[in-house]
Amino acid sequence: MEKPVRRPARAHIFLYLYRLQSPALWFCVVPYLDAEGKRKVRRKNFRDRKYGGKASAFSAAKAWRDEQLTLSHVRAAMGDQRPLELFTKVSTSTPFGLVGIRPVQRGKASDWNITVTAQQGKKSSYSMRRHGIWGAYERAVAQRCEWIGADPPDRDDLKIRFNRWLEKNRYLLDQYDLDTL
Repeated sequence: MEKPVRRPARAHIFLYLYRLQSPALWFCVVPYLDAEGKRKVRRKNFRDRKYGGKASAFSAAKAWRDEQLTLSHVRAAMGDQRPLELFTKVSTSTPFGLVGIRPVQRGKASDWNITVTAQQGKKSSYSMRRHGIWGAYERAVAQRCEWIGADPPDRDDLKIRFNRWLEKNRYLLDQYDLDTL
């Protein structure tokens, strides 16, 4: 259940490809790491007149870019390619031991949410007041699993993680009149 989920490589159609109207050309700028581990860029131009038109130049640029993306020193320079994970050690930033899921107090003193985040700017919050603490937690875990493509953890494991957090934060129930169900 705790195996990481590999993110699919998402190279959108214009990744590292740029267009200049004057002179009429497509160019590709691909990052790579040199022998010393410093980040550098490799650039190549694809002129419309040399390739027989705008579409042909774009196809050639895209083919060259795709070829470059298969090289290991280019993949290393592209950034975070680590697998997405759901489980981690309990810390102040991950109090449940689940990546991207944490309680947050928002606005008013009595307004508590369980917030879930994922890469690419995805974020959602579930109100503890509306759903109860357990309901907000359960919805956040389900949302995180859906976003990263992981199987939901078994309910017993979730309860253990939830109860461990709740024991340390019992005062929330009394102070903010929150329901655990």
